[in-house]
Amino acid sequence: MSKIELRLSNVDPPNPEPKRTIYRDIVNLPDPVKLGLTIRYFNHDDVGLYFQITGSAPGYTFNTVNLGLLASGADAYANLDEFASRAKPSPSDLPNGEKDENITLILKAYTDSAYTNLKWTFERVVTVHWINSADPAWTVDVLNNFDDGTTQGWAAARETDIGIAYTEVRTDYVLSPPYSCGFHGQTEGTTAIRFRSRFYKSFTTPNKDKVFAILNLRYQIIPEPDGWGYGKNLRIQNGDTILVYLGKPYDTVLQDYFPRNKWIRIVVPLPKNTTVEVRVVVESISKNVGYYPNHHIINFDDFKIISK
Repeated sequence: MSKIELRLSNVDPPNPEPKRTIYRDIVNLPDPVKLGLTIRYFNHDDVGLYFQITGSAPGYTFNTVNLGLLASGADAYANLDEFASRAKPSPSDLPNGEKDENITLILKAYTDSAYTNLKWTFERVVTVHWINSADPAWTVDVLNNFDDGTTQGWAAARETDIGIAYTEVRTDYVLSPPYSCGFHGQTEGTTAIRFRSRFYKSFTTPNKDKVFAILNLRYQIIPEPDGWGYGKNLRIQNGDTILVYLGKPYDTVLQDYFPRNKWIRIVVPLPKNTTVEVRVVVESISKNVGYYPNHHIINFDDFKIISK
């Protein structure tokens, strides 16, 4: 029995890992398409081990990422940005607007920092569910592209005691001109500040067997002239239920844990025939030196709910 483990959820062993599926929409994606994800890995051995992650699947190219030393009994998160790539599926590859394929994530543990003495290997097969949201098989139930110059009902709130959060229309980064919705947080203070805020909107989902939300996000921190800020985690939620988690739990390390300054797409399934509150929750650390606020901004565009 392997003494290491790889998970894509926040469920702790020995409880079984729930089935995890990565959902992807091909519309307007570049070719080749890149895959990023957050993993959680465990060392159940009685010695510290050096971990490495790669993958395998037909048509894919995977990076090999050295994760470093993990102590006995410990676990850690790692965000793998642009971890894999493959040619973009064509619409004809997705009959009736969707298809499944499997990829294998391969976690290895070594006894040495040179990654030469392999001790354990753990593999997890993950389903990738491709969607073509432009296929006539899908109904577009909601499209929020903000091109009417409003935030179309999206609201903001802070979840920590410090800072403010609000929504606004922006023109700096958009997917469909002229506007995107901006989720804007502001912090100021000469000590390091933990800041978490959410941006949200409620919807009634259609009474159909398959319902998905498609979110396009671009995160940036604009610090005051001598300040700094780093993103720790980004969550897509249905109310309080986490659907996708990118990054790591909050800490005070001055490092980004999920991508910033680039567009990312996240697709999540939603329950049918009910009211849901789609939330985007972001957590960061920042510090001011002068008298101006740090700005935490998510540009958000071309949000869709589709069903069939």
